[in-house]
Amino acid sequence: MIHDEFCPELILWDLDGTLVDSSADLVRATNEAMRTLGYPDVDKEHFARMVGNGVRYLVSAALPEEARGRERERAIEVFMEYYRAHIADETRYFEGIPELLADLPVSHAIVSNKREDLCRALVRALDSQDWFQEIVGGDTFLNRKPHPQPVLEMINRFSADPSRTVMIGDSILDVESGLKAGVKTIGVTWGFGDPLEKSEVKPDYVFRKVSEMADFLRQACLGKV
Repeated sequence: MIHDEFCPELILWDLDGTLVDSSADLVRATNEAMRTLGYPDVDKEHFARMVGNGVRYLVSAALPEEARGRERERAIEVFMEYYRAHIADETRYFEGIPELLADLPVSHAIVSNKREDLCRALVRALDSQDWFQEIVGGDTFLNRKPHPQPVLEMINRFSADPSRTVMIGDSILDVESGLKAGVKTIGVTWGFGDPLEKSEVKPDYVFRKVSEMADFLRQACLGKV
């Protein structure tokens, strides 16, 4: 149920953990880097804590603390080589997302902290580039989420009304970025992160299932479920 007259014209989507389940491919690439350098595999229980800040943070966090200075660049190099070759081996859109993107007559853009070239490569590999009018990553602008710059830049590019723009993501980084930019925010809990991680930072809406968010957005954009 919608509690106001929110009618989006621009939807900004986080990528990993929001639109797509890329965990298997990201874990495999990270562990390829760890094994190549002689370090233990990533503990999958802690993997979610490493995702959201981009490749550099992901790989650095996987390394033992004492090795991060001297081994980081080599680990990133191995990760990138492997991940580019296997970017969509197992990555798929979460069930219901493709149909939702096709249904909503609004502008869609990806705003990720993943490198822009990797975002674009993944979207191409999933044959879904026509669904998005813009794709930006963590290296597109000077600042990345949770800074508001990526959201504000999208508002400017689309000449969108901030009150009719929504940022959707599975991480507190997405929520903070959207709130700082003055747009509506949707936190989703089916991904890697926790959009409710900080009690003082609250998204406007929270959904635990794609189907629930889809009903909400269809009603908001189309006036029907």
